[in-house]
Amino acid sequence: QAWIELWRAKCAAQRLSTMADNCSKPACPGEGCHLTHAEGWGILLGCLLIFALIAGLAIPLMMRELRKRGVTAKSEEGADFWYSARNSQGWLSIAFSICATSAGGWLLYTPAEAAVMGGWWALIGYCVAIALGPLVMCILAPIFREQMPDSANVTDWVLNRFGLIPFIYVTLILVYYMFIYLVGQLKTMGDMTEKFTGMAPEAGVVPLAIVTMLYTMVGGFPASIVTDWVQAVCIMILVFGICIAVWGWVDFEQQHWDQVSTGSDRGFEMAVSLCFAVFGAEVFNLAFWQRIYAARDVRQLRIGFGVGAALVSLLTFIFGLTGMLLKAQDLARHCGPRNQIPAFVFFEILEMPEATKGIRVVMYILVVSMIASNADSFQTAITSTISRALKRQSWPTWKNIAVTQAFVVAVNVPAILFANYAANDKNANFDGLAVKLTDLFSMADILTITLVAPLFSGLLPFVTAKGAMAGMLSGMLFIMAWGWFEFDTFMGGMEMITMMCFGNIKPPPSANGAPGCGFYSSRAAIMFPVLPLVTGAVTWFVSYLERSWEKLQKIAAMFPLPQEQEVGMATI
Repeated sequence: QAWIELWRAKCAAQRLSTMADNCSKPACPGEGCHLTHAEGWGILLGCLLIFALIAGLAIPLMMRELRKRGVTAKSEEGADFWYSARNSQGWLSIAFSICATSAGGWLLYTPAEAAVMGGWWALIGYCVAIALGPLVMCILAPIFREQMPDSANVTDWVLNRFGLIPFIYVTLILVYYMFIYLVGQLKTMGDMTEKFTGMAPEAGVVPLAIVTMLYTMVGGFPASIVTDWVQAVCIMILVFGICIAVWGWVDFEQQHWDQVSTGSDRGFEMAVSLCFAVFGAEVFNLAFWQRIYAARDVRQLRIGFGVGAALVSLLTFIFGLTGMLLKAQDLARHCGPRNQIPAFVFFEILEMPEATKGIRVVMYILVVSMIASNADSFQTAITSTISRALKRQSWPTWKNIAVTQAFVVAVNVPAILFANYAANDKNANFDGLAVKLTDLFSMADILTITLVAPLFSGLLPFVTAKGAMAGMLSGMLFIMAWGWFEFDTFMGGMEMITMMCFGNIKPPPSANGAPGCGFYSSRAAIMFPVLPLVTGAVTWFVSYLERSWEKLQKIAAMFPLPQEQEVGMATI
């Protein structure tokens, strides 16, 4: 017993000594804060070169598949395969592709942020939320494939089912959503370039955007799928390796862990809002929809999406748990917590004594892999929105592809500029775009959730185009009305479209500590669940009125007026 007590005392003294060292040492111990510029360029360009070479494999693989189908690359079916890789992928390829497409730069920020702010409730909610989209697709995607087997994306189905006006409206929202998410990925690349190498953000943003854009322009959608295989495996190996090592490095008392992990009403609120917000975004992730039509058959689709959802949910949990452990260690510092911004808690790893240059190199490779996997998927997904519209023009294949390439460039140039601006928008108040990645996402999520009920109701023949359009517009009006009534100004309604994160009105945090804007705000836990109810009710009500009017017209046609009365009525 005496030896045990002596050992405990020694461990306690060593822990206090370590805490004191952590307070007195600089933030970047040992080998310095940054990789050298040469090391940073070498890692970035080396990874991008490897991904480009792997993407090049897509061309012979595509040609082999086309030969098996008895068509040429210049034929209409060959061009369609370049856009869609239709009916060619097994479940493992789909699973890796879903994992790589979803596992972007957001993993570095938002799971840890949610877990630190809301504890276990928020983390579990996030893990469920990120898997809901692919899991729902397992159920609904076969119906979409059956109704429109030659589609390449959900926008094609909208055009065929509801007509031109709903197609334009949905396409604008989804391209805006994908654009915001692409900007978020490129901005994260700029942030990480500055954090790991000390170089300006554009040193990371521009090369990554250009290289991923070039290899997807050459190889099309098959190039994105082939790179996904390698990127998914790389991401999973590096994440498990880094996070498990960190779990062994952290040091804190039970009281600090209890402080971080305790569930609360606030955490439950976050879980609810996350489930709806993230689901609304993921279920309309255009990159996922491409993979619905790339799957070899329905069985491969369902298994692939199910396994992919499980992998992404697992990665989310690992990042969130690591963030909680790092926050508990930060609270254990006897000189007080160092990190005051929940979104940055994962990067406490870089301030640990064990974070050698080798660890920093591995983390930087992970960052490049995660962001490149998202960027190339979003770039090809955006082009798929216009693929069917181009087919209708009956243009030569080369002209269709040329227009698509021009569209890719037209989207990427402003995305690069916006990402550079956001990465450099820093100030002492921590309210610039450099720290508002989650807020950018919430701007897109609030719009995509308005599409869920109207569009999916369209799988049933009863719903009309006018009903779906009315339902989608009612969601936008509901958002604006909420802001108008809450803040008593019309501009409050307009700013609510940004979830109050951008504009002149700055709502204060709630009494329970919830931020005043974004999908972590208290209002989000009400708005996101209510929006599908409102939009669904309006969709079905307007469709009911239209169908009732059609029935009345049919009944009236059964009892035509006498010819004399018709003439009289026409005169009147």
